[in-house]
Formats: sequence, C-alpha cells, structure tokens
Amino acid sequence: MHFFFEWAWLIPIFPLLAFVAITLLPPIGRDRLVSAGVAILALAASTLLAWGVLVAGASQGFGPHVAAGGDGPGAGEGILDFGGAFTRSFRWAPVGTGILEMGYRLDAPVALMLAMVTLASLCIHIFSLGYMAHDEYPRHHQRQSRFFSFIALFTAAMLTMVMADHLLLFFIAWEIMGLCSYLLIGFWYFRQSAYEAAKKAFITTRIGDVGMLLGIVLLYNQAGSLQFGTGEGQIFNPAFLERIRMEPGVLGFSVAAIIAVLLFMGTIGKSAQFPLHVWLPDAMEGPTPVSALIHAATMVAAGVFLVARTYPIFQVSGVLPFVAFVGTFTALFAALIAVAQYDIKRILAYSTLSQLGFMVAALGIGAWLAALFHLLTHAFFKALLFLGSGSVIHGMEAAVGHDPAKAQDIRNMGGLKRYMPTTFWTYLVGYLALAGIFPFAGFWSKDEILLDAWNHATVVWIALTIASFLTAFYMTRQIVVVFFGNFRGHQPLAATPPVEHSEDEGAKVHEPLAYEAHAEAVHGGHGNPHESPPVMTFPLVVLAIFAALSGFANAGLFFGIHWLAHFTGVEAVEPNLMVAGIATLVAAAGIGLAWLIYRPSYKTAQDRDPLAAPLGPLYRAMERKFGFDELYQLTVIRFNYALGAAARWIDERIIDRFVNLTGLGTFFVGRINFLIDDITLNSGADALSESTIAVGDGVRNAQSGKVQDYVAFIFAGAIILAIVYVYAL
Repeated sequence: MHFFFEWAWLIPIFPLLAFVAITLLPPIGRDRLVSAGVAILALAASTLLAWGVLVAGASQGFGPHVAAGGDGPGAGEGILDFGGAFTRSFRWAPVGTGILEMGYRLDAPVALMLAMVTLASLCIHIFSLGYMAHDEYPRHHQRQSRFFSFIALFTAAMLTMVMADHLLLFFIAWEIMGLCSYLLIGFWYFRQSAYEAAKKAFITTRIGDVGMLLGIVLLYNQAGSLQFGTGEGQIFNPAFLERIRMEPGVLGFSVAAIIAVLLFMGTIGKSAQFPLHVWLPDAMEGPTPVSALIHAATMVAAGVFLVARTYPIFQVSGVLPFVAFVGTFTALFAALIAVAQYDIKRILAYSTLSQLGFMVAALGIGAWLAALFHLLTHAFFKALLFLGSGSVIHGMEAAVGHDPAKAQDIRNMGGLKRYMPTTFWTYLVGYLALAGIFPFAGFWSKDEILLDAWNHATVVWIALTIASFLTAFYMTRQIVVVFFGNFRGHQPLAATPPVEHSEDEGAKVHEPLAYEAHAEAVHGGHGNPHESPPVMTFPLVVLAIFAALSGFANAGLFFGIHWLAHFTGVEAVEPNLMVAGIATLVAAAGIGLAWLIYRPSYKTAQDRDPLAAPLGPLYRAMERKFGFDELYQLTVIRFNYALGAAARWIDERIIDRFVNLTGLGTFFVGRINFLIDDITLNSGADALSESTIAVGDGVRNAQSGKVQDYVAFIFAGAIILAIVYVYAL
C-alpha cells in the first residue's frame, strides 16, 4: 500500500502531461478522438492512483486526529490537527536565508478529495466525448482538442491544489483553476453572452483572490512559513495559533481574525458566496460538461476546501459566526431565486450556490466533518444533475434547434421521460439525493449539517431547514415540468433574447452567428427529443450509483456506520431521529407541494408559472434574482465606467496635452539649438577655418626664398618704421 503514497505525485502529473501533449504535439492535437482518448486515459490512471491512496490510507490510518484543548469541530474536542500525514517535498526556491520547499501531503481529507475529484472528472471527460461531438465551428476538430486540453489542465490544477502541502503551491494551483475557468466558460467565444460571462467570472473571483493573497502574505509575515502541519515553524503549530489569537491587529481584531477573514474572501469568490455570487449563474454559458466539472463538483468546492484545510486558523480567529452567517444567508437566498428560474442549468447553478452555502454554514458552526461529508456527496449528485441537464439539452436540440434559450428553457420541455428513459432515471436519483430523501446520499450529509445546527445554532437550523424545503420544491418543479406531461417543444416559447451590452456599447440585438446557422442546419429541430448515446449515459449511471450509495460512508442513523468519522479522526455527532424526521417531513412537504402545483400546469410553453400571480412582486423579484445584477450594474460597474471615463479625460485632456506641449517645447528648443549650431558654430567655424587657410596661403606665398625679395621687405619695413618714428612719436 505504501506504493500508492510514494507515487501519489503522479496523480496531477498525468492530466498535466495530457494537456502538454494535446497542446504541443500536432498528431494528438489535430484529432478530436485522439486528444479525448489521451485526456481520458491520463485521468483514468490518476483515478486508479487516487483510489489506491484512499484504500491505503483507510487501511494504514494516516488520517488527522484531534489534539487536546480548544474548541473542536463537530463534537468540540479540540483544535483540528492534520498531523500524522504522509508528506514529500522538494527544494523550490531560495527565500531570504533559507530555501522554500513544496511538495504533497496525504491525509484523510486529501485522500477523500482525490478520490472524488478524479472519479467525477473522469465521468465528465467521458461524457464530453459525446456532448462535444457536435461542436463543429467550423468543421475543425482542433477546437474540440483544445477543449480537452483545457479540462485536463484544470483537473491537474485542482488535484495539485488538493495535494499541496504548502499554501503558496495551493494558491498557484488555485489561480490556474481560475484561468481554466475563464477559458472554458468563454469556450464558445463567438457568443457574446459566453465571453462576457467569462470576463464576469474572472473579474469577480479575482476580487476574492486579492483578499486571499493578502491573507497569505500576512500569514507568512507572522509565521515565516506557509507549510501545513502542526510542527515547529508550520502554520498549525499550537504555539503559533495561540500567539496570533492573542496578538492585536487593527480595529480591535486579532491577527488571526484578520488572516481568517482575508482567506475567507477567497472562499466567497471561488465558492460564489454572497455577495460575490453573481458570476456562477452566468457561467452556465459554457458547455455543460464545464458546468459539471468546474461549477458543481470541483472548482466551486475549492473555496469550501480552503476553509476546511486551514480550519485551525479559523478556530482560533473568532470569525466562525461570520462564516456561518454568510453561508446560511447564501443557502436561503439562492434557494429562493432557484424557485423562479426557467433555464435548466441556471436552476442547478442556484442550487449549487445554496448547497455551497450549507457547507460554509456547517464550517461556521464547527461542523467540519459534516461540511466535508456534504462536499463529497454533493459533488457526485450535482455532477450527475449537470450532466443529466446536458443530456436533456442534447436531446432537445433535435426538436428546437441549437438556440440555447429554447433548448434550455424548461417551459419548452415536458414528457421527456418517454424520450429519454436512462437520462430520466439517473436524473431522478440525483434529484432525490439533492432533496435529501432517504436513503440517498444527500439525506445523510445534509441532515448531518442540520443535526449540528440543531445542536449548536438554532437560527442556522431554521434557515437551513427552510432552504431544504425550497430545494425539494424547486427540484420537484424542475422534474415535473421537464420529464412529465406533454412535450411542448414543437411550439417553443423563447427565441434568443437580446444580449445585454455595457452602456458605452449601446443596445444591440443579437444576430445569429455563422456557427449557430451551421448548427441549426446540422441539428436543427422540428423532430422529437432523443436519448443520448451510451458514451454520455454511461457516466450518468456511474454517478447515479455514487449519488445513491456514497452517503452510507457515514450513515450513523439506523445503520450505525461512522466510517468517515473514524477515517478522518473527528468524533461523529450522535444521530437524532427527531431531527432526521423533521428534515424528511420538510423535504416531503416541498415535493408534495410542488407536485400539486406543477403537475397540472404548463399545458403549453406559453403558460405562465402558477406561482407568478399568487406571489406577485415577490415572484418577479426572485425571477430577476432580486435585482443584484442590476444593482451591480448601477453601482460597481457604473462606478468603474465613471472611473474609466475620468481616467480617460485626465489622460486626454491633461496628460496628453502636457506631453504634447512638452514635445512642442522640446522641438522648439531643438530648432533654436539647430540654428545656433548651424549659424554660429558650424558656419562660424567654417568661416574661421577658411580665413585661416587664406591667411596661411598669403603668408606662404610671401616666402619666395629670394634674397633680393627679403632685402626689399627689410627696406620697406625700415621706411615704415622711420615714418612711424617721425610722425607718430
């Protein structure tokens, strides 16, 4: 088993090599199937190694244990200790008088994350082979090869981040993921909505990343190291944690609190927590496998993993109530918005925001184990749901064409259960897991969060219980409208809406691009939806199995299984049948109410939502996402445009004019210098030299060498001297 620990460094290397090969080797990069095969085989090798690490870790017990003293996660037994891990490091760069070392660190949370990320990513890679097969703009397979190179690089970065034993290496991989997110969200760059969504995601997440980087700098300033661990000079050392807990910073906050808040800004950005949540729904403009890979299973979970990884700092910081508030508010806020959305992927996007809020809230109330548990199970069933939505969209394009506004609008669907049975049954598993229905994975992980909230934070429990009800409600709404009733896509509701432009560009109406016209000709509609090919449905089946069964890793209620708690070394929370019963009843109430409301609705795509009239302004507010995009447009974006306009005015009216005036003055001085040089120096020197030459010639001609001439000169000189003497003196 030690073999897997020693060779674990290859886990991120395999997809990285796939990225290099696809990008730099033309025989691979020019062929879609070859590039996809290279990426899939590389990730399959990483998956085998990752699961080997998990099995080896489970058998040899390298998991973190709880040190004595302090307030612990979950059960409250002490500061979470990540000691006892398997580590390997190398010399990376000189820093001051020392050498910066980086490497990889294997412990229980790392092993679990590696297993989850590799398996989910492998399923998504395989699904992409079928989903991206129609992406031919123009008929050029190099675009698809580029897609596989991007997702391979992203996976390598995510795995590197998970394994990093050093916060700087963690941050480097974190930023590479941000780059890949930008490239993949804007992969269909010929759509304005896609490249604008990519810019929005990149800029919004950078706001959080700046705060995170400042936190890393401050932590290094205090610790002199960024190495994970409890040893001397490492950032989880108990003496160091106690010092920064007591040391005052600014505004009465401790140094630990400032570091924790700055690090948490990275989580707010990457995990799309309020108020930096606005980028994630727009990120659905990317291909659906991107939504599954980056915005459901892996990248957005990285923010939660950041807090979980640096949790000892948060435990001594005193900012966990703030973390709990942000997570709880996001969970409830996003669930409300999801109730009134129509795009199948955006509903799942807001669901992701809400579930990430559950995880962040769990960390805020000390439920470290519950947060990690829900992170793992959520990755499986939400990746399943996103890939399932991709399968639905793929089938819908046969009926309504390639227009995303038509193919992704749930009002144009209906009755897909008959046309897409495999997609339906696997999607149903993901839906039941997300809704928290026994015995699917979400029942165990989400209810463990609710149990911790019941024990430690009643207000959080109430808010998350309401969010759980809304989750069951909007997911049942989606299931009923998409898969039941009659198919409504032959008279679809929406054409492609106008694309929103920034104010300085003016309003323009979107015109179909060449790619969309080509895709319409190849795939365009007026048929019936169809089931996706096996290369797309097989990953759905695999993920459905994990969405159904992964919760049994910590199924304490009824079954008494606490494997996850034992593996991580964190004491399990005592099961509570009453809390589980309340959560189940709440989920059942949400399902039942949605079924009653939506089962008889949407006879045609043009029907209004049944909640629109009863809820009135509230429904319109939820439909418009409570106006946060408009709020940002009126405040932050308008302020930046005004700032840019002011900078442009200063540049053109002041700086440019000053520079131009300086140039004119310099030119004038140069002309004066030229005249002085040309007339006085050049011409004057030339005249003096010519006069000297003339005098010299005259003097030279006077020297004839004849004695009589010299006697004549002497005589003439004597006469002149005599005259001067007689008349002048």
